[in-house]
Amino acid sequence: MLRLLAWLPLLFLTAFAADKPAAYSTERFDKDIAAFEAADKANPPPQHGVLLSGASTFRRWKNFAEDFKGYPVINRGFGSSKTTDVLGYMDRITLPYHPRVVLFHCGSNDLNYDKATATEVADRVRTYWRRVKAENPDCVMILLSVTRAPSRRAIWDEMKKTDALFQQIAKTEKGVSYLDINPALNLPDGEPRPGVYASDNLHPNEKGYEGIIAILRPALDQAWKDTAPAFAK
Repeated sequence: MLRLLAWLPLLFLTAFAADKPAAYSTERFDKDIAAFEAADKANPPPQHGVLLSGASTFRRWKNFAEDFKGYPVINRGFGSSKTTDVLGYMDRITLPYHPRVVLFHCGSNDLNYDKATATEVADRVRTYWRRVKAENPDCVMILLSVTRAPSRRAIWDEMKKTDALFQQIAKTEKGVSYLDINPALNLPDGEPRPGVYASDNLHPNEKGYEGIIAILRPALDQAWKDTAPAFAK
């Protein structure tokens, strides 16, 4: 019995560590994150707001304040980030805001640059969500699909697998919903809608963002309404 009791603390720490993210290398975005922290210090952002968390599609959303008018919104999209980067920095630009709704859009860069698998991306997103939920149990997350942009046609199959796993996360993780934004940018046959991509054929242009917000805004309105009782405390 004494030997068993001696092992219990180690077992507890091992179980706890399993829910913590890997030690990802994030130095390449240190300046971006430091700039966010400086802005937060100079003008503290709202608690329990809407957090845009992810990569450059969010970072390049110039009109986000107007598009999300009526909501306390924080945009923390940065660089050409991957899910590993978002995980690595979440102690600094996710958890401190105690968001009410997280809009998460990331994963395409993992597939493209690192040749990560759909399963690896989905596992990281699940880890991200469980960390958010552990510290902020009333929060909800709208998990956006990866964008099947024309310039990344070579990895569309893996993107479709990723989105299928994202849908599974929404089915199995309480508080997560999935939203496919590809119809805002692509035709039913997968070809790009005319005039919605920037010149890089990767990111949305102003018209593309208009299409995304038309799909996203109703989902956000519903998420905000659903969380009202918990955040009225």
